[in-house]
Amino acid sequence: MSRTYTLETGTAVVKTTGEETGGAYSIIEYTAKPGHARYLHIHRNMEEAFLVISGEGTFQVEDTIVTAGPGEYVLVKRGVPHNVFNRSDADAVWLEIYTPPGFEQYLEDLAQAAAANGGTIPPEIRNGIIARHDIERV
Repeated sequence: MSRTYTLETGTAVVKTTGEETGGAYSIIEYTAKPGHARYLHIHRNMEEAFLVISGEGTFQVEDTIVTAGPGEYVLVKRGVPHNVFNRSDADAVWLEIYTPPGFEQYLEDLAQAAAANGGTIPPEIRNGIIARHDIERV
């Protein structure tokens, strides 16, 4: 069963959870608004892959910056600094594949924190959520 999360810079739809795959992986379809940007970060225990469905994503993996279009794939191995952007003036859609799974719980925790705080997540709460989910800003 899919679940949709509306975030500041896009929409995440959980397509497959770790529970559904026996703990093997999770898949999230992300629609990034123009101007979408995350921050340089690493996952110590999780690999992340992106498959662009439509539009264009810009991916920083260590010091390399790659712009990917439909059908193109970017892999980020454990412990590798990375970031993702939508630098275009149109929405971009990509699949995010996580192994082991867990990012879907991160989205749920963000949604609950936003709901409990009038739609805005205070930095100290956001930082606690980030730390619990194998995300380390660099």
